[in-house]
Amino acid sequence: MAPRLPDINSRQRNIIRILLNTQGKITLGELAKRTNLSARVVRYNIDIAASWLNYHNIKLIDRRGYGVELVASQEKRAEVLGAANQLDDNNIVLTREQRIRIIILYLLNSDEPITTERISEIESFSRSIIFKDTNEIETWLDRYRITLIRRTSKGLWINCDEELRRFALVRLIKEELGNKDWLALFDSFPSRQTEYNNDFISGCFNRFLRELDLSFTRNLVQSIEENLGFPMSNVSQTEIMVYLAIAIQAILSGKAITGDPDQEISSYDENTITQAIAYKITNKYSCELSDKEKEIITSLIKSCKLEPPDNARNLSDVTHYVSSQDSERLGQELVDACSMRLHPIIKIDELLINELANHLDYAIFRLKHHIPIRNPYLNTIRKRYRLIYSVVENHIDFLEKQIHESIPAEEIGYISMYFLSALERLYAKEDTSLKAIIANDGVRSKSSLLKSRLQVEFPHLRITQVVNNFHGLTALDIDGEIIISTIPIIDAPLPVIEVSPFLELEDINKIQRWINEKNQSRQSKGFTILNQENTLLDLIKLPHVVFLESVSHWNELLKAASEPLLASKTVQPRFVDAMIDLIGKHGFYMNLGAGVLLLHAKPTDGVNQLCMSFLKLAKPYRLDDSISPNIDIVFVLGAIDDYSHLTALFQLNELIRYPDFLLAIRDSANPRDIIQILWQWVPKLQKAI
Repeated sequence: MAPRLPDINSRQRNIIRILLNTQGKITLGELAKRTNLSARVVRYNIDIAASWLNYHNIKLIDRRGYGVELVASQEKRAEVLGAANQLDDNNIVLTREQRIRIIILYLLNSDEPITTERISEIESFSRSIIFKDTNEIETWLDRYRITLIRRTSKGLWINCDEELRRFALVRLIKEELGNKDWLALFDSFPSRQTEYNNDFISGCFNRFLRELDLSFTRNLVQSIEENLGFPMSNVSQTEIMVYLAIAIQAILSGKAITGDPDQEISSYDENTITQAIAYKITNKYSCELSDKEKEIITSLIKSCKLEPPDNARNLSDVTHYVSSQDSERLGQELVDACSMRLHPIIKIDELLINELANHLDYAIFRLKHHIPIRNPYLNTIRKRYRLIYSVVENHIDFLEKQIHESIPAEEIGYISMYFLSALERLYAKEDTSLKAIIANDGVRSKSSLLKSRLQVEFPHLRITQVVNNFHGLTALDIDGEIIISTIPIIDAPLPVIEVSPFLELEDINKIQRWINEKNQSRQSKGFTILNQENTLLDLIKLPHVVFLESVSHWNELLKAASEPLLASKTVQPRFVDAMIDLIGKHGFYMNLGAGVLLLHAKPTDGVNQLCMSFLKLAKPYRLDDSISPNIDIVFVLGAIDDYSHLTALFQLNELIRYPDFLLAIRDSANPRDIIQILWQWVPKLQKAI
């Protein structure tokens, strides 16, 4: 199949014309000056321009730090220049999604109903098409708690408060621009008001953005960063810049938000920064900000994602990264609940608990102050990691009850990514031969997941830093050989490989090619989703069942329960040693209650094959913890990955909730009875999730 001619806009055509008329190299700085764009924006567009030129058999050589240069004869340049000049600057074909966003933009900016006739007149959309789009429009608005009202005689209009309207506008603009142009937006207004124009988006969005004083609000964001003492993530920079511009526009048009602020907000340190911002807005526009307006700005600053300074030794060195006691407690409770369905050992994963607590601190704040969040990876998480998402979703209700807020799917998706990251770490092997830096938009679940995925797929990579903002950084400021990023980075001090946080096959291949260039061998265990339907009946076989009269020490209990797995060579002796070490450090943290104990270690601690054993004691053993009931039933789990054991683990947790099941187990006379009991009970259970 022949390659498709890439679509280009007028900005890219302008770059192409300059390149075709330039003999020799030209730097990005020179291109930026000649196109009246920032170097970052030029970098975003140069790749598309290169694809278009390549289609016309002209190669663009891009050397970082040197510039770009075309390899083509004068005749070829003239031929392709003619083709570029023939392109129609106004030929913009809208997608259905773009059309829907345009209509939503009109609705969010209208104080009265809009008829389909009016929209049709403005945008040349047919009335039938608009009518078909209304359900999608309603769904989009509903995500932000905005009601769409439809009346045949009047048209369409929305019902919501001003705060929700503003946040919906921010989200709408972000969706329209896309990730790359959204991040570039912050750099499009360096110091003065610049006429914004982006040919990737519709004219009405261009007009709306040009009406916002983004240059002024960009300076406000920089002032916020100065007062915080360290920079925000690139995403947070843009979000606050756009919100402040929309808020100023609304206030000047008589749509100020009034009402009493929450007492809790006024006590935050960030409120002092807000007062300084309010003074600057008043000084320029001669308008006073209400206490409620100030409260919203404070909440935005409070909820933004920050990049810790280089000298921060750990998270506790940065005030905004320290989670509250409530968040720590809720995070631990959520981990405890989900570990019973995913893998027991994550219950003591301190990194998971800390990351989750920090995320919940921000998430709860966002939820209580109605700050929307978008998760572009939600569909991927739901489809590819269905089990993990379902487990989190099924255990999130206790959190909703405690914070008195409904938790949206977007937040559940991010929380699921932390658990996926923890499960990935279970079998990741560390190797420090190559140094890499992770860059993302400030969403720590993404960086945590990506780090774990990289450690699994590329054990020769050592992650030295996680950076959310590269503004002003040089190669001397960072420790690494490559930047692996979930966001586009322009003029980075090191080579950049842009990837998904899930590390798709294409991403793996890109990184592998870089590793090959460094003459390093890859020894990756890889990531394989194995059979997810391994039940207790599949794992607990007759030779894995042990009956024992009594034990005098927990060490003896552990070894006796593990002996069948050692005999079958499904685990190695170091698996037993690892369990002893874990219990020595953390105690019997997987005491399931009702006299049932689950023993385990990490998949990397000598597990050869997915396996499980069962031990029954005639004389129960009392643990050191005097509160716990005596132990007479012990299971040993040998997991090899994050998935293949889930069904069996789910069934085990369900079965021990039934007193009749435990009674039957305790009344059994021999190992065969145990197998028969399992065959009686397991089929009764609904399959895992």
